[in-house]
Amino acid sequence: KHNATMPPKRGARGNQAPAPTRPRQPVAPPPDDEDTYTEPYVQRIRPYNQVELSDTERKEELTRVLTATDPNLPKNLTKYNYREKAYKIDPPSPGEQLAIHFEMNGCMMHLDSVEAKEQAQYEAQKAEARADAAKAAAQAAASNQVNVSGGDDGGKNQFNYSERAAQTFDNPYRNRGVATMPPPVTGFTATVSQWEIYDTYMSDYLAGVAAVEQAKALEKKKSAMAHGVGQDAAYDPEPTIAPAQKTSDDAVHTRAMGKCLQILERMISQNAEDEIFQDFKYWEDASDSFRPGEGSLLPLWRFSTDRSKRKQVTALEWNPKYTDLFAVGYGSYDFMRQGAGMICCFSLKNTSHPEYVFYPESGVMCLAFHPQHPSLLAVGCYDGTVCVYDVRKQTNKPLYSSSIKSGKHTDPVWEVSWQEEDVAKELNFFSISSDGRVASWLMSKNELKMEPVMVLKLVASLKTINNGSNSGDGNTEENEGSLSGLAGGCCFDFNKVHDHLFIVGTEEGKIH
Repeated sequence: KHNATMPPKRGARGNQAPAPTRPRQPVAPPPDDEDTYTEPYVQRIRPYNQVELSDTERKEELTRVLTATDPNLPKNLTKYNYREKAYKIDPPSPGEQLAIHFEMNGCMMHLDSVEAKEQAQYEAQKAEARADAAKAAAQAAASNQVNVSGGDDGGKNQFNYSERAAQTFDNPYRNRGVATMPPPVTGFTATVSQWEIYDTYMSDYLAGVAAVEQAKALEKKKSAMAHGVGQDAAYDPEPTIAPAQKTSDDAVHTRAMGKCLQILERMISQNAEDEIFQDFKYWEDASDSFRPGEGSLLPLWRFSTDRSKRKQVTALEWNPKYTDLFAVGYGSYDFMRQGAGMICCFSLKNTSHPEYVFYPESGVMCLAFHPQHPSLLAVGCYDGTVCVYDVRKQTNKPLYSSSIKSGKHTDPVWEVSWQEEDVAKELNFFSISSDGRVASWLMSKNELKMEPVMVLKLVASLKTINNGSNSGDGNTEENEGSLSGLAGGCCFDFNKVHDHLFIVGTEEGKIH
């Protein structure tokens, strides 16, 4: 509401308006004289219908209330209220009183936005294209002037030249249409309740169980007839059906239902942690622009499980194909307290629970995904065992595992590395252990075969002093001699270009 002081309208003090007065004649300006100077003057003329008010009436304040109510809207609309079971008057809402007098859609963009930068780049390219076109036109005009000044180039006759054009008639269009008879339509209506749906599903389920039992009875009859057994003893015309018995047709415990539940769990997790996922995509610290060469880290998630609280993380490996999946190996560096290991495959799509979990018999020391087959995971354990898991099968038993019969390390395996497939398309990987051996593991059809590649021997530097038998200056020479025993291997790496070249690091600080 607004309060405003306005003068009274004409005729507000009485029913009769005052008599109009004759308009006053404007006063003529003094005669112009070229030799005299006349000052400018202002003449106010009052309209003939202006109401004459006294000083008291002029000083009196009149209050008028301005409301935003639309007089054209109906005020007596009634609607039926189902809760009170009666017709109620529906007052107009505040939004209905709104009247838009002017509306215009703008095209403004922020100066630092991506769209504004693209628009500026486009305008710059457009201006550059115009400049190039003007430059080319100027060069063409200069060349034409040179040609004209040089003489006749055998072109068109500028004094006797005319252009002629011809236009042919367009072929008329032909429209063809085919209308077929509509197929017959039959209307069907029915009322379905929850019990009817349940009965229908149960009837289909019982029909499927009866079909399975009938197929089993037919197979039993054929086998009995093949062995000479009578028809009455081999075939039961009325097999019994157990409705409560679980079969493979249970839709709740199928793989498709498990996949749907997994997707639903991911959706719930991402909705619950929406702010963290938004920071993962778009977070950027503005203060980094003032710190050249430095940055800041934003912690997002903490991955943990109940069974890994007393274990140490000994290995991490990202999947080469699925960028949101990574494997974590759990073990213990306290060699006096060793227990069973654990492998968890976490995904950024569901940070609350691991996607796959495996339990090796010994602590995990290293992991490696195959670069071409991302489902194969090679694992090196504390007891010297190497094994290969297929994360798609979700079974605790590995596909391949080394043993004493096929060969194995005797000390912890510190690193495993996959190699490219050979000509025979057989997968293999390498491993290094503290027992001083670098081994190659070949995945055959039935077992994991071990092939020793290198044995690391202890190397010590022996300083021998030459007494001057060959030279009298007494220089020292450093020779390397081999000691008995094997050096413990810690790590190795293969050349990315030449697969047969690799380097090995040992516990003594030597590189082979």
